[in-house]
Amino acid sequence: MNSLGPFAVGELVKSDQVSVVQAGVWSCVEMLSYAVAMTGIASYAARVRLRSLALMAAGAVIVAQASSAVMHVFWGLLGLRVLSGLGLGALNAVVNIGASRLGSPVFVLSFVMVVQTIVFSASSLFLPYIGTAAGQAGIFLTLACIVLVLAPLMLLLPDTHDKTPTVAHSRAQMSGKEAAALLAVLCYTGGSLAVWPFTERIAASVGLVPAAFGTLSAFANILGLGVCLASVRLSRTASTMRFLAPTIVITGLICILQAWPPSKTLFCAAFSLNYALWFFIYPSLVGLTCLVDPSGRLAARSGGAWMLSQAGTTLLAGFAGTAGHYAWIGVLSFLLCLVSSVGTSFVKPFGKDRE
Repeated sequence: MNSLGPFAVGELVKSDQVSVVQAGVWSCVEMLSYAVAMTGIASYAARVRLRSLALMAAGAVIVAQASSAVMHVFWGLLGLRVLSGLGLGALNAVVNIGASRLGSPVFVLSFVMVVQTIVFSASSLFLPYIGTAAGQAGIFLTLACIVLVLAPLMLLLPDTHDKTPTVAHSRAQMSGKEAAALLAVLCYTGGSLAVWPFTERIAASVGLVPAAFGTLSAFANILGLGVCLASVRLSRTASTMRFLAPTIVITGLICILQAWPPSKTLFCAAFSLNYALWFFIYPSLVGLTCLVDPSGRLAARSGGAWMLSQAGTTLLAGFAGTAGHYAWIGVLSFLLCLVSSVGTSFVKPFGKDRE
């Protein structure tokens, strides 16, 4: 659902429902709510009943998106982003905690991302046409329908809590490895996704019409799907993790081109590569948190850290957008990715499955 956010932001800006700065605040509020949900749920990771939580969260997202279709008051839209963020955060917590409980977290997370990529690839193709034909109402109702159609799959989740003892991870103070893993997630996600909600606007500035951006998004999703499938296949080998730090640094360089593209071609290349590499880096980083803390608590917290960092950098990007470009956000993204790559070098997960 986050991957489809630029279509909603782009439609609201084009229809003069919100300014660029308000769009930054709008996205920031959703991300903060997302972070609050994941951070709160993390404290009760061992007691979470995955199916019940997933169904309630899906219901919240459906209500928020459907209501946004007919809401034209900024403060009303802002309130609905709180509800949407809480629901999306809870769903992400279900995924991360479930991956920790099932074992082989990089494999599980990569497989989940394969499924969502297929959905998002198809959605990216038709959402621009829906926006042109039906505007705000069409975009948000489509987002609500996507969750509604997928909700029955959540009935397949177990509805029992984790019975695995978590005494070793019940302490309030995090270890050095846990802090390094959390820092790596926080800096990578905040850096690589800082300008994400405004990508459709940046694409327009280099001459891409909404339909062309939709096609580009679909291509990037397909490219990401290929990376995801490769990650699923290779996730059980330790050798893949040695590529993590350099890949994060490369992403930082790509972010500069995506935020301040000198040409349409370079923007398309940067956007596609950043998107595709996410499908290797993110499950690998969250997989590290699962291996450092098998209870799932740190994995859920990592999702909260992701949204907190992205919320802050997205707000900065919104203000930067008023000047007509996001160049400084690109530089900040690169610096954050550098810090993330350093953080990963301090994480040495334990256990027999050293992904």
